[in-house]
Amino acid sequence: MSDTDAGSAADVETRRLPLAIRVVDRLSDIAGTGAAIALALLTLNVIVDVVARTLFGRPLAGTLELTTYWWMPGLVLLSFPYAERLQEHIKVTMVLEALPLPVRRIVEGTIAALVAALLAALAVFTLQDALASAALGQTTNSNPPIAVWPFKFVAVAGIALLALQSAATSFRFFSGRLPRRDALLTEADVL
Repeated sequence: MSDTDAGSAADVETRRLPLAIRVVDRLSDIAGTGAAIALALLTLNVIVDVVARTLFGRPLAGTLELTTYWWMPGLVLLSFPYAERLQEHIKVTMVLEALPLPVRRIVEGTIAALVAALLAALAVFTLQDALASAALGQTTNSNPPIAVWPFKFVAVAGIALLALQSAATSFRFFSGRLPRRDALLTEADVL
């Protein structure tokens, strides 16, 4: 099978997914792009800070705060849904690999559903914190002050999207339609 045929088969499989799953997948792709942008901005911010320290003897004001409250949360929390969509999170599968494939799908689907429920509760809690922070106009105590509250909503978006993507993963396990066919294969299955 050529790469074109493999791509066509993947496109057909994607079109067979329910619209809600396709929308969650697309949002996770967008979040992954947002994480990449946060990484680029963090890198640029640190480079400018190092150059300013070296050439002018003064750091770029707010670098630590921007890195801590803006770039890192965006990078981390927006990359999680993308990694979940691709099933690229680290898993310890010693027990799971011993299970027959149908049982493993049920166990992993159930775990993904429980994770989705816990993440949904965490998203609600994080939203409450973000709303309180926005009402206060929360900033850092640095000079100049850096607004913290807008990026608390990025955290809410990342956690909520991870909850939705975990629910999509649960659907995929129960329906046998994972984004990567080798996600459930072990060395014993291949032999």
